[in-house]
Amino acid sequence: MTVARILKRSLAPVSAVFISILSAIFAWQQVDVSRVHNRKSVMPILQVTPYMEGKERRNGIYLSNDGLGPAIVKGFSVSSGNVVASGFGSDRWSEVLSATTLNSSCFATGWPKGETAIRAGSDMPLLSITNADGYDMCMVELVKLIGGKPIEINIEYESIYGDVMHLSATSKISSQTLDSLHKKLVASGLSHH
Repeated sequence: MTVARILKRSLAPVSAVFISILSAIFAWQQVDVSRVHNRKSVMPILQVTPYMEGKERRNGIYLSNDGLGPAIVKGFSVSSGNVVASGFGSDRWSEVLSATTLNSSCFATGWPKGETAIRAGSDMPLLSITNADGYDMCMVELVKLIGGKPIEINIEYESIYGDVMHLSATSKISSQTLDSLHKKLVASGLSHH
């Protein structure tokens, strides 16, 4: 048998093995890409947003899930100055608001429970203006909340795959207009902040 014949006979099986190995590697990579895509396609993205939209609208601090999958809240803390309120169980906003100059009677409060699932596309008020009497005065309190000394909000949450994420946010909006309005409130004496 000649060397050329031996090469021809062994080339086909070696080529087949080589192509099979490349195909297996490519298939494994595609499975991995699909797995990563599936995780990202249901990733929650929590946001804390201060709103001042006017009467009968959103006015306060809201927690929303702008991602595509549910967020499972694992940790929640709020602080103002030296006061830190954290954990679950009962609403602890009164502790935080007592460390500010805000009139707590102007705000309806929401405090997440442990393992709260926030579905994609939803939002929940954390602090919102009540519909009680004195709405105009409470709007002044809202300006103090979103334009004055910030309240810090920290949330630890997970995706349905167990990916842990953290959100650190503040009640303050960075706005020259709001800063100017807050300064006028302070100058007028309507704010003790």
